[in-house]
Amino acid sequence: MSDTKIARENAMHRADRSVFRRVILGVCILGILAVCLVAGRYIQVTMQQLQDTHRTIYDQQLRNGFVAMNDAQRLVAILQEAAWQGEVSPEAAADFQAAADFLFVRIDNLGRALEDGASADKMMISIGQLEQVQALADHLLATDFADLSNTSIALTQRSQAARRALISYLDDMQELQYRISVRQSDAIARQQRVVWGTLICLLALAVVAVFLLYREVRARGASHLAQQRIRHLAFFDTLTGLPNRTSFQDYLDTLLNGRNIVSLLLVDLDGFKLINDTYGHAAGDAILRHVSAKMKRHTQRDRAFVARLGGDEFAIIVQTHDCEEISDICSRLIAEISEPILYEGEVLSTGASIGVALSRQMHPEFGTNVDSLSRFADFALYASKSQGKNRFTFYDKVLEQKYLERRAMIDQLPRAIADGSIDYFLQPKVDLHTGRTHGFEALVRWYRNGRFISPLDFIAIAEESALITDIDYCVLRAATRDLAAHNLQHGTRFAVSVNFSTLHFTSQRFVDTVADALAMSGLPPGLLTIEMTESAEMQDWRAAKQIIAALHHLGVKISIDDFGAGFSSLAYLRTTIADEIKIDRSLVEDVETSDRSRFLLDSILDIAENLELAVIVEGIETRQQADIVRAMGAQTAQGNYFGAAAPKHEALARAQAEKPAPAIKAL
Repeated sequence: MSDTKIARENAMHRADRSVFRRVILGVCILGILAVCLVAGRYIQVTMQQLQDTHRTIYDQQLRNGFVAMNDAQRLVAILQEAAWQGEVSPEAAADFQAAADFLFVRIDNLGRALEDGASADKMMISIGQLEQVQALADHLLATDFADLSNTSIALTQRSQAARRALISYLDDMQELQYRISVRQSDAIARQQRVVWGTLICLLALAVVAVFLLYREVRARGASHLAQQRIRHLAFFDTLTGLPNRTSFQDYLDTLLNGRNIVSLLLVDLDGFKLINDTYGHAAGDAILRHVSAKMKRHTQRDRAFVARLGGDEFAIIVQTHDCEEISDICSRLIAEISEPILYEGEVLSTGASIGVALSRQMHPEFGTNVDSLSRFADFALYASKSQGKNRFTFYDKVLEQKYLERRAMIDQLPRAIADGSIDYFLQPKVDLHTGRTHGFEALVRWYRNGRFISPLDFIAIAEESALITDIDYCVLRAATRDLAAHNLQHGTRFAVSVNFSTLHFTSQRFVDTVADALAMSGLPPGLLTIEMTESAEMQDWRAAKQIIAALHHLGVKISIDDFGAGFSSLAYLRTTIADEIKIDRSLVEDVETSDRSRFLLDSILDIAENLELAVIVEGIETRQQADIVRAMGAQTAQGNYFGAAAPKHEALARAQAEKPAPAIKAL
């Protein structure tokens, strides 16, 4: 990535941030305006409702109620005065008629107010009482005030009843008036809160605006520093300060495209993982900084480019094909890197393995590019590691042939799996007391170029190319099918064990595949043993335990292979997740001459017996070894002494025809 491109991207990022801030500011302003409009409209509607209610109460209820009470009292007064005089004068009759008409109008107004929704039981009672007064008045007018004395008393009584009802109703209306006043006060208080809230929002908006402007000023002032920081993070390793993988690839690609002379040195630290695991990541970081400083100092005079590719892997690019000069650089680097450092009172040291590839060695088939040259150097580095580490190796014709062979295997493996070229041999497992074979271990083989080749030649390649699972499944299906067919045909019960890569013990698919193989072959589950290495659970203890439990549920046996070869073996025994253990050949090879080996082997057999675990001792090569392990209490053994791995038909025929071997003598 060029500096111009980085600067352009940084400018775009700053512009995006500026636009974002403006958008935020605009949203804040619009939000405040919306709040103000909503609050104003809410207050307006609330006040209008209060005013309408107030007008209804006073205009249609309170005023009409008081006037109706006066009209009824006026009727009583006119009638009482006429009764006192003994007659109703024409003027009194006219006044009575007018008061009755007014009372009718008030009753009608009160009724309409009731229809408008301002209803109450007391109001209905009041209207009913007034209607009775009205009816009595209409009766008096219709009978020309006959029986004036008695009618006056009745009108007075009904008027008083109407008055009491109206007074009760009007008292309620006054209480309602008080509540309306309270609501008006609450509305004013809410209005004040809205105003204060609006002011606070405006203040917050001002603070946000000032903060955004401050950020904008700071961003503009720090743009140059940000560009440098981004470029450093994009092209340099933060821990060591060296160029990173991106810088390395860009630089090497530029040199190769320009047809420059290039030599690539890949450097990998020896023993770094042990330091990291033992002393912690801080100690590992100290080692990496120490190595980086050594590399920078010793490559500056050689005008070399050094980069950290990741982890404990480094790359050095030198523009020369002088092998003597390159060898001198590698020797000096290995010597300097091997110097110990003092870290928190501890002396730490590491080594270095180097793989070297020259651009002139690029094979035409792969082209001249970064990936090809890196693969060649990595293959040379692998050779340095496999030859004892702390050394350097040039990629040459011999390694090229190995590399081409390796690539050919990778290309051919999928076809070999599909066409049946992946096969297996059987090695017998023998009862040490009877000398008879009771089962076999299926060992994968590849029939390639007219001969079977050992798994040591291709299993690592299969694991790297993720084809190991397909190979394991091929062996599983074939072995269960063949053993089931042989047992059925000959009435035997030979068991078979199959090795599986640790990759299987993290997936439920493994359990399903085992179940399918048993179902298709018809082999009883108890005759199948899954052999796993101790490292399988070390990678993912929880997942492995779940897979093993599911396999046990099928009825399959579990065996810990290569037991004692370098992991926390006692921890696995303590969990008792397995049915048997296979003691690694490293504990048997010198059992004839080493008391220490005999003690370790005897201890493991005792522990396994106490935990009720079956034991198979593998790697038995001599009669004396067989005698010793049998005397220690071992029941089953496996090794070339009893029979080397052989093609399946040959191994089965040999086991079928064997006679009981003479008992192995006790020591």
